[in-house]
Formats: sequence, structure tokens, C-alpha cells
Amino acid sequence: MTTWIKGIAALSLFLLASLCLQRFRSGFSAVEVKRAGLEATESAPEPVAEPAPDSLLTTTNAATGIITTNAMSSGVGAASTNTTPGGSGSKAKAPDKSRSFLWMGGFVASLLGLAGLVGWEVARWFSRRTGDVLLSENAPGTTDAEYEEAEAEWANGNPLEAIRMMREYLDKNPSEQYAAIRIAEIYEKDLHNYVAASLELEEVLGKRLSREKWGWTAIHLANLYSGKMHQPDKAVAWLERIIRDYPDTAAAKKARVRLGVPEGQSLPAEPPVPEAGSESADSNLPKGFTSKKR
Repeated sequence: MTTWIKGIAALSLFLLASLCLQRFRSGFSAVEVKRAGLEATESAPEPVAEPAPDSLLTTTNAATGIITTNAMSSGVGAASTNTTPGGSGSKAKAPDKSRSFLWMGGFVASLLGLAGLVGWEVARWFSRRTGDVLLSENAPGTTDAEYEEAEAEWANGNPLEAIRMMREYLDKNPSEQYAAIRIAEIYEKDLHNYVAASLELEEVLGKRLSREKWGWTAIHLANLYSGKMHQPDKAVAWLERIIRDYPDTAAAKKARVRLGVPEGQSLPAEPPVPEAGSESADSNLPKGFTSKKR
């Protein structure tokens, strides 16, 4: 996944999370307002008629009929007054919050996707930094001022000039191979010249290095061949060489995982290069011909 695709994906997840959160908040607030209105309507007390005095109960039969008729009319009016605007006396259903919680679910899912993408990039960054530290294990705690000037030139956006200055520093200090590895890194990451980077690393591997330093430098070279340069055969050859020459290193363990070679299983030795004048060297010549003696 390229950088701009990952950037678009991260921006899309962020906007989606913001939209879901906004919809959840607005929907949840509307539900709470509606529920508050329903509770206020339901809690309104119904008026209760006060009992009439005893003196009013002693009326004539005609008056009793009139009062009864008026009471029935009042009851009908009260009943009609208590009806809901929709014409039904039943209580209104409480608003449903499920839609609001669906928006909350979308917000959480978008946030998790964004966190996973960011975490993946952070893990890759730390992995690259760890590899750089392992490859530069011989780098001193305080570097020379001349080397620092070369790094400052690189920071100013002049990678070619930085490479030139680092080569001069390396010529004066041939044991400081971290400078050569830094040159290969600039070729690879800044100039995208993968052939030059691979040549630099191969030259470093021809120097006298510690076992772990040699192994991890070879791993870096194998990754370059298998990735940017699309030459898996060369990558496999370097991984096999790590296993054969430095089987007890951490780099060899990683190479075994890459090649699927079980722990403890040895690889066949490389075929020896035939010397001039030997039978194996003469085997490719026509019958009766031998290689020229020097």
C-alpha cells in the first residue's frame, strides 16, 4: 500500500468517525428532549371534583335529574379533554434509541480502523529504526565533526554532497563502516538508486565485520533484492549464505524463517569454483581440448 493510499484511507476513516459521532450526539439529544416532553405530559394530574355539600343533595326529583344530566355532560367533556391530539387515549410510545446507537457503533468501528492503520505505520517505523540500529552497531556514541557536517548537508536536502563528504570521511577512517551503510541508505531512500545501494552493501559485506553485524547487513541486502529490485534469486542466495556461514546468529534465525528451513537443518555447501586447468574446468571443452596453461 503506497503512502498516498494510506493517507486517503486514514483521512476517510477520520471523517467517517467524526460524522458518526456528530449523528449520534444529535440523535441522542433529540431522543432525550422527546422523552422529557412525554414524561411531562404523562405526569400532569387529572382534576378531581370536590364532593358537594350535604345541603345540595336534598333536591327534588326533577332537580336530581338535571344535576345528573349535567354531571354526565361534564364527564363526557372531561373525557374528551383528556384524549390525546391523535384521537386516542393510549399513551404515546417512547422514542427508539437504536438508531443513535447504530451511529455510535459506526464511530467505534471507524476509530478502531484508524487506530489499526496508525499502529501499523508506527510499528513499521520502529521496525525500520531497530534495523538501522542493528546495522549501525559499530557507530560511536559521539561521531566525528566531519561526519556530522555530512549529516547536516543531508538534512539540508543535498544527498549527493552528503555522500561525497561521507566518502571522504570513510577514506580517512576505513574502520567506520557505519558511514558506508549510511551511504547505501541515502542511495536507497533518498535517491532511489537501488543498484548503487546494493553495491555499497556488498562492498561493506566484504569488510571485516562482527558476526551479527555481517548477518544483519546481509539481511538488509536480501530485503533490497527481494523488494525494490525484484531479484528474488539473489535474495535467496544471500539468505542461504547467512545460514551456512553464520548459523548461530539472530540473522540466521530470521533467514531460516524467510526460507522455511527448520532449525538445525543444514544447507548443502556451495559448489567450489573450478580452478583453471582442473578436470571440472576442462569438462565443458570439446573432447581432445584442454584449457591453456598459464
